[in-house]
Amino acid sequence: MACGPCATLSRVLSPRYGRSQASRRNKSREEEKLQIEVTVEAIRVFSYASFFFMVIVAVAMNKNFVQPELLKGPKEDGSKCPPFDGAYGDNVDPPVEPGEGFDISTQSHLVRVLGYNNICANWDYSPSREVTAMVYPLFEYSLVVYLFFEFINVHLHYLKGWVSKIYYNIFRATFIFMLIGCSWFRMIFVVLAYQDISGHTAGFLCMQITLILVAIMNTFFILDTKTEVTWLGGRIGTSIAVIIYLTLNLVIGPVKLYLTGVVVFQGQTAPWSLNKVGGVYAGEVVDNLWFVCNAVFPLIVAIFRWLSEKPLKIIIDLPTPNWVGEDVDGCEPTKSSFPEEAQGEDNMDNEA
Repeated sequence: MACGPCATLSRVLSPRYGRSQASRRNKSREEEKLQIEVTVEAIRVFSYASFFFMVIVAVAMNKNFVQPELLKGPKEDGSKCPPFDGAYGDNVDPPVEPGEGFDISTQSHLVRVLGYNNICANWDYSPSREVTAMVYPLFEYSLVVYLFFEFINVHLHYLKGWVSKIYYNIFRATFIFMLIGCSWFRMIFVVLAYQDISGHTAGFLCMQITLILVAIMNTFFILDTKTEVTWLGGRIGTSIAVIIYLTLNLVIGPVKLYLTGVVVFQGQTAPWSLNKVGGVYAGEVVDNLWFVCNAVFPLIVAIFRWLSEKPLKIIIDLPTPNWVGEDVDGCEPTKSSFPEEAQGEDNMDNEA
């Protein structure tokens, strides 16, 4: 309870409700609470589905609108304005000269720097960049909402003793990085790939960190809670499957982050990533493995957990507000506070 000057200030500043007696409230309704059930993994499924939807939109825009326009070249003959400035054009064959059109599949700015296209090439150029940026919030906001509820879920599991203190502390430590990484991914739509490849790739690096942490922590949750899946062979089979996946991701994840970091901090790709592995660049192999481990597998795990786990039960309530004619400190309501009760008391007084 507030006292002294604080209590006086509270009395002065405290608002009071003053609805009419006929439309005010009664005791039974004041006990009402908002009860919500939230299936946390369902939010993650929606988030990953939104990501794939964003990719589909970007691919469609790139194929139908971007590629034909880039092949034509600049609208004004001889214009050397980006993306037709010929930057890094000598790194591809045939080379791209300033003022010339180019084939995005073999001569994009990513191909000129990395040696190959990754998924970002689909939204690097207008109008795909702008349209994809409008779809992206579906993924970003739903992933942020998921991270918020997953934090609550993990915290409750820890309080109830269902997860270890180690898991809980690791999740707490990585939570802020996952939020920041998800929020800063939008910079890929702000910093243009054909003007600043390092700044553009930095946004993608943030998302890679987030997706890797989400995938690892979510799968580690299954291991830490000693979850058993019958069709995986019970507890032993489930543990083996989880350990194999975690090991693979803990190997491929850092390698992918290293390759991306080289582009961010050096403005070029790591030389060994251009070595061929079965006719494909080593960096491209890492790219594809990373995508499967951190976008495809996590979606499958999220669907499994969505269908098998119980939802969070959330109860939301409000303290009783101050009403005109009542004490600010929340003393018992006056005779007129509850219309039905006041009427009953009047009848009793009349009978007496």
